[in-house]
Amino acid sequence: MHEYSIARELIDTLTDQVDEDRLTRTKKIHLELGELRVISKEALSQAFKIVTEDTILNGAELEFEEASLVARCQECGFEGEVNYDDDLSLHFSVPVLSCPDCGSSVDIVRGNELSVKSLTVEDSDSDD
Repeated sequence: MHEYSIARELIDTLTDQVDEDRLTRTKKIHLELGELRVISKEALSQAFKIVTEDTILNGAELEFEEASLVARCQECGFEGEVNYDDDLSLHFSVPVLSCPDCGSSVDIVRGNELSVKSLTVEDSDSDD
């Protein structure tokens, strides 16, 4: 499962980019996950829970926000959602996307991301 390597990369990124004092009180990590990303949310959450044991992120939960697919056609200028078949075979190959207006190939504008959007942390003035 590549979700473990993604979870490990999340830990490395967060500890490199954010003040460790904030991370010790992190409750949730809000992720944006593009619909073209072949990632199991459940597997990533479980992997994150396992790899954060004995780290400053122990106990933090992942929260997902989906990023819809948006594509742009260089031929006719269309920009918007593009339909594609979402069956199990696509999880092992890249879906072929085409413009719904003219049938040309399209560039992906949005829908392939995996990014940290924000953190939910405890108030530093908490008496807990």
